[in-house]
Amino acid sequence: MRSGNRSNALLVELLIVVMFFMLSATVLLQVFATARNQSAQAGRLTEALGAAQNTADRLYAAQDAGEALREMGFEEKEGVWRLSGEEFDVTVAVEETQTASGLMRRHQVQAVRDGQVLVDLPSARYQEVRQ
Repeated sequence: MRSGNRSNALLVELLIVVMFFMLSATVLLQVFATARNQSAQAGRLTEALGAAQNTADRLYAAQDAGEALREMGFEEKEGVWRLSGEEFDVTVAVEETQTASGLMRRHQVQAVRDGQVLVDLPSARYQEVRQ
């Protein structure tokens, strides 16, 4: 009878060890899934930041903002330029102020995904008028 009690205790101990490893595996799978999702989100943010920076840099270098935006594939609607992508949209709001000494152009470049602003970059360029 003693031998039966020992074997039952051994089976219970083995079941406890197996359950512990199953619980550990479940927790690790959740941790790895969360890390993968965060990595994918960081990749999208990096891509959005790169696209917004590229747009802002090209606008700064361009003599004509509208022409530069058209060349990049943007479409104008109600004063806002939009470029739709797979993961996010890039929008540009252009404001120009003419003064006696030159032209001040301000651009607000945003990368938007599902109505949420991922990146918001201001850009400005002053062009002096030579007389």
